Amino acid sequence: MPSATPTSTEPPSPARRNKRWIVAQVVLTAVVFWYVARALVAQWREFRGVPLVVHPNWLYIIASGALFWATYAILVETLRRLLIAWDGGGARLRFMTVARFWAISNFGRYLPGKVWGIGAMAAMAQQAGVGGVAAAGSAVLNTIVNILTGAVVALVAGWSSFDRISHGRTELGLIFVAIAIAGLFALPMVLPSMLSIIRRVTGREIVISNIPHRAFYIALFGNVLSWVMYGAAFGVFVRGVLGAAPGTFANYVTAYAWPYVIGYLAILAPGGLGVRELALAQTLTALDLATPQQALLISVTSRLWLTVLELLPGLLFLAVGARPRSQALH
Repeated sequence: MPSATPTSTEPPSPARRNKRWIVAQVVLTAVVFWYVARALVAQWREFRGVPLVVHPNWLYIIASGALFWATYAILVETLRRLLIAWDGGGARLRFMTVARFWAISNFGRYLPGKVWGIGAMAAMAQQAGVGGVAAAGSAVLNTIVNILTGAVVALVAGWSSFDRISHGRTELGLIFVAIAIAGLFALPMVLPSMLSIIRRVTGREIVISNIPHRAFYIALFGNVLSWVMYGAAFGVFVRGVLGAAPGTFANYVTAYAWPYVIGYLAILAPGGLGVRELALAQTLTALDLATPQQALLISVTSRLWLTVLELLPGLLFLAVGARPRSQALH
C-alpha cells in the first residue's frame, strides 16, 4: 500500500506570520476609516447650515507651537535619560542625537500598526552606541508608559466632568483609573511577557530582560509632565483658533490627552487619524469648551497643525543628514 503523505506540523514561518499580520492591518484599517469617516460626515451634515464665527489669532497659534515643541524637548530628554539609566555602562548620548532618532521615528506613527516607529527608534539608538536590550526596552517602555500615564492624567484632570464625558458611566472611570495605575506599576514585571505575545503575533524579535527601576521612574515622571504641558499648549491653540478659551486648564489637559490615547489605541489607524478627531470633537462639546461646529473646526485644524509640528523636525534632520554620534562616559 502506498504510504500516507506526511503532514507538516511546523509552525508558520516568520515571513508568513508577517504577511498575515499586514493583511489583517490593511483590512481592519479600512474598516476603521469607513466607520470614522461616516461619523464625521454625519456630524458635518448636521451642523454645516449653522453659521460659524471664529477669530483666529496667529500669535497664540505660534505660541502653542512653541509649547508643543518644548514638550517634545521634555520627551527627548526623558528618552535620553531613560537610555542612559538602562544602558549603565554604555554611551552618554547628546541631546541632539536622541532628538534626531526621536524625530525621525515619529514618521512611524503614520503607518498602520504603530510598531514601526518603536522599531526605528530602537534601531537608531543601537546605531548611536546603545546596547540592543536597552535600545529596544527603552523604546517600548517609554511608549507604553506614555499611553498609560496619558489615560490616568486625562481621567484625573477631568474627573469632575467625567460623568458628562462618559454619559453617566462614572463607575467605568474608577475601574479604568485603577487598572491603568495598577498596569503602570506592574509594567516592569509583565512587559517581557507582553513582548513575547507581540513576537508570536508579528514575528518581530524583541527581547527585554529586567527593567531597571530608575529607568521606569524616569519614564513615569517625564511622561506625566509632558501630558500637562500638552494640555497647556492645546489650550493656547484653542484660544488662537477661536479667539477665546473657555473652561479650566484641567479641562484642556483632559481634552487633549483623552482623544490622543484613544487615537493611539486604534492601532490600525495611522497616527490615530479620524479616531482622534472624532473623540476630540465629542470631548470638547461634552466639556462645554466649544460648540459642535467649533469642535469640528478645532479637531481638523489641530490635526493639521500637530502633523506639521511632529513631522517638521524629522524632515529637517533628514535634510541636514546628520549622523548619530555618541560621547563616551567620563
